Amino acid sequence: MTKIKAAFFDVDGTLFSFKSHTEPESTRQAIRKLRAAGIMPILATGRPTYQFEGLDLEPFETFITLNGQLCFSPAGVYRNITVSSEDVQTIVDRSLAGLHSTLFMERERFYTSAYTDRVRAVEKLVGVSFPTGNASWALGSDIYQFNIYQDPSYDQEILDCTSSVTITRWTDLFADVFPKEGGKAAAVSQTLEHVGIAPEEAIAFGDGGNDLSMFELVGTAIAMGNASDEVKAAANIVTDDVDHDGIYNACVRLGLIDA
Repeated sequence: MTKIKAAFFDVDGTLFSFKSHTEPESTRQAIRKLRAAGIMPILATGRPTYQFEGLDLEPFETFITLNGQLCFSPAGVYRNITVSSEDVQTIVDRSLAGLHSTLFMERERFYTSAYTDRVRAVEKLVGVSFPTGNASWALGSDIYQFNIYQDPSYDQEILDCTSSVTITRWTDLFADVFPKEGGKAAAVSQTLEHVGIAPEEAIAFGDGGNDLSMFELVGTAIAMGNASDEVKAAANIVTDDVDHDGIYNACVRLGLIDA
């Protein structure tokens, strides 16, 4: 096996348990052992930095946040991509018209346009509370990503009325909507270049649809046991689920850390 120098980690369903809304102790130990072994842990999440509470961040120095739109390391921000003002206007108009509830993600704050059953269900799923705000706040602001709370059958409608965004999902409850040039794949590619590591020298852990593109950019893709069938099929390895030491067991299996 090629010497591994970096490991990318999704958060929800990978580092964080959907059951306990915490990071298992075995996961914390595994990542700290990777760091001690000279393997760089890199966070790759749809979350913004203000949703990192409960994560053991000490082993991490490089971060892919907001599904790849905002990335930074000790050297500073090296990737910064926002939604076009025209598409922000379109999503604001749709939200104000009541077509769907939208979570607007800025660099330093986030807010949902309406508190619906879908929003409540996602809060329960990820263990995060979403404050309610006015969709018009997004006008004139830098928006990195929308979470649009609607059934997947309506996703094409969003694509038809916008010009510069794409959609990915890891749950039927909402869609991640962000710039076409964004996403984890582009961010992983730029991050590998930023840290000087070849794709075959990297591994990635994930469980959701927004991790599929990331899997294509690394030498070894590892799906959590709780991942969807689609994600498992795209992985090189399927490990145990997040609540049963999945990350720790995979790292031992790959010979990256001692048991």
